[in-house]
Amino acid sequence: MKANWSSSLLITIGLVVLLVAAMAVAGCTDTANKNAPTSVAPVSTPAAVVTAQVAAPVATTTAPAPTTAAPAAPKQKQTIKISGSTTVLPIVQKAADQYMAAHPEADIQISGGGSGVGIQMIGAKTVDIGMTSRDLTTAELAKNPTFVVTSVAQDGIAVIVNPANTIPYITLDQLKDIYLGKITKWTEITGANVPNTNNQIVIIGRDSASGTRVYFDETVLLKATPANKMLEKNSNGAVTQTVAQTPGAIGYVSIGFVSNDVKAVPVWYNAQKIVAPTLDNVKTKTYPVSRDLYIITNGKPVGLSGDFINYIMSADGQKIVADEGYVTMN
Repeated sequence: MKANWSSSLLITIGLVVLLVAAMAVAGCTDTANKNAPTSVAPVSTPAAVVTAQVAAPVATTTAPAPTTAAPAAPKQKQTIKISGSTTVLPIVQKAADQYMAAHPEADIQISGGGSGVGIQMIGAKTVDIGMTSRDLTTAELAKNPTFVVTSVAQDGIAVIVNPANTIPYITLDQLKDIYLGKITKWTEITGANVPNTNNQIVIIGRDSASGTRVYFDETVLLKATPANKMLEKNSNGAVTQTVAQTPGAIGYVSIGFVSNDVKAVPVWYNAQKIVAPTLDNVKTKTYPVSRDLYIITNGKPVGLSGDFINYIMSADGQKIVADEGYVTMN
């Protein structure tokens, strides 16, 4: 009996010891767990969460999408007509060519016919600009009070003979007598001779529509009528060509038409002065037979006419005047 109780006691004591040991172990483990550092897995911030303060959205204006501009419409074609003096014509023609090259919309149509034709046509308003190499008469101005006359160049009228002629100079009186038919042979003038000819003088002049003819008749012939035998030509170029081809010929042309095919004769006048028909002598008014060249409009020039006239008077336009052998206005 005592033996059984002892055995039970021993078993009980053993269980208690085991239980205490187990509890001690458990307690140590828990303390270790409490003292050990804790590893906290990082928490990733969801993409939608913004940790910084977000400013309120700013309203913006969306620029309109660029558009392609429609091509500019071509400028409307403009046409003007010009007519008159064959002396002024080379200046105006070259100026028109250069102007139209820079202004494709411009159409400038030019014809000659002489100063008289140009004055009549601008008076009748059948052209936009008239050209004249002479002054307008009192009657013409009275008939056309709206005329606006613009000087575009200065010019001298050169007396020309065939290069074979030995004449050194000519006086204004001799020139007048030749055109009035009072002097008929070159040998009547000191120093003049045309070898291998009969020295008969062939008089070449301009037709009645010519402003150069009017100026020559008034200035040199003192309004007398030229001899009937004078051959009338309708342009400066025709006079130059005829004199160049006719050994005994004499003629008069704008200084801009003097070429190597003819001989320009100096004029002896006033106080024994002999003056050659040169640009410098025309500019200084030393040469006695000189005048202005004009263009005419009906009223103040506007539009294409006004712009074209401004071009002629510009530095580029006056360079054309000089290039054509005339004296500029500046």
